Amino acid sequence: MARAKRTSSERAAARRRYRAAAEAQALEADASPVDADPRRSAKPVQPMAGAVRMGLKAALRASIHPLTLRADLAVLPSLVPNKALWLPVLITIASTGAVVATDGTNALSAILFSYFVQTPGIGGAFLAGFLAPRASYLFGFMVGIVTAVCYSVLIYAFPLATTATEVPDAAIAQSAVFSAVITSPILGALFASAAAWYRRFLTLTNPNRGRRNQQQKKVGDGRTRGAAGQKQNAKAPARR
Repeated sequence: MARAKRTSSERAAARRRYRAAAEAQALEADASPVDADPRRSAKPVQPMAGAVRMGLKAALRASIHPLTLRADLAVLPSLVPNKALWLPVLITIASTGAVVATDGTNALSAILFSYFVQTPGIGGAFLAGFLAPRASYLFGFMVGIVTAVCYSVLIYAFPLATTATEVPDAAIAQSAVFSAVITSPILGALFASAAAWYRRFLTLTNPNRGRRNQQQKKVGDGRTRGAAGQKQNAKAPARR
C-alpha cells in the first residue's frame, strides 16, 4: 500500500510540473515580440499522417497552375540537367537513328517515327511534361525544337525513310520543314502542359497511392514479424 501511495504521489507531482512548464512556455510566447514579416513568423506546416482525397471537380481546379514565365526562366538553367529533358531528347534522337538504320521499313521504327520524330512529336512532349518538376511547357518547348531538327534532318538527308513511295520535291520538303520548326515547339509546350496537369490530377485524386506502395514493401521485412514474436513471448506464461 505504501508503494502504491508513493507511485500515485509521484505521478501527481509530475503532472503538476508539466502544467507549470506549459504555462511558463505560454507566458514566454505571449511576451515575445511579434515579427513584422509573416513569412518568417509563420510556423512550418507539418505533414498530415494521411492525405485527404479530393473530389473530381476540386482536383480539376486545383490541378491548373498559373503561368509564371519570369520565375520559370530564372530557374531554367538548374532544370536543364533534369531527366524530364534529356530522356525524351535521347529517345527522339534514338528514334531518328532507328528510322535511318531501317530506312523506315521496320514496324517499330515507324511507330517511333510517328510518336517521337514526326510533327508534333507527342510522345516526347508528353514524357517531358509528365516528368517535369516545374515549368513543363518549357521542357515541351525544348523537346519540340529537338523534334523539329530531327525531322528536318530526315526530310533533307534521308527522304526515303519518311515516305514509302518517292522522294518529295524541294517545295514539299521546304514546306514540311517550315511547318515543323514553327508548330513543333508550340505543340510540344501544349502537350507537356497537359501531361503535367494530368499528373497533378492523378496525385490529387489518389494521394495515398505512393504511401500504400511503401507500406506493402515494408510487409515481410522481418521487423513486424520479430515484434509480433516478442509480444507473443511476453504474453506467454513462463514455464516452471
